[in-house]
Amino acid sequence: MSSTGRELAQEHQLLRDAFRERHARVVRLDQDDASFDAEYGQMVEQAERLLEFEKGVPARLAEPQRERSERFVKWSWRAETAVAALLIAAVFVVGNTAWWLVLLVPHLLATLMGWTVEVTAARHVHQRRVAVGLHVLCVLVALVSLGVVSAWFLITVPVGWIVVGVASEDTPVKGQTR
Repeated sequence: MSSTGRELAQEHQLLRDAFRERHARVVRLDQDDASFDAEYGQMVEQAERLLEFEKGVPARLAEPQRERSERFVKWSWRAETAVAALLIAAVFVVGNTAWWLVLLVPHLLATLMGWTVEVTAARHVHQRRVAVGLHVLCVLVALVSLGVVSAWFLITVPVGWIVVGVASEDTPVKGQTR
């Protein structure tokens, strides 16, 4: 069990013990007793804390992996932006036709928009896979624009953009509320 799992188990046990103690107090009291209502109210509050904790356990267990995914996704988009900028510079340095900018500028802008992606606990694995797909697309863009592979592969670049775009659909953006 991970340290996070152990900490959660200990915290859960403490909450359960506190609830049991409250319940034992309430059971010992007569319903007509003056302190019954106060003890019962505290037991209900303790039960609500326990239930709220239990609802959050899956997200808290997934948090370390979500953080790793967040770093991977964040640096993937940044790296691909840098590669797109280098490819734009390479067009001018190598002396290729400026028509390649029709391919590279939208690619640069799309990778810049990826910087705003928020990695959530529920979708972090999916977002990591999208980032891997982005790497594949970027390699394809680089190979086509540098002339390593046939220009006929240019047709696959917009298809790749659509695939990454559709896969990124419904991905939360930082600062956006749903």
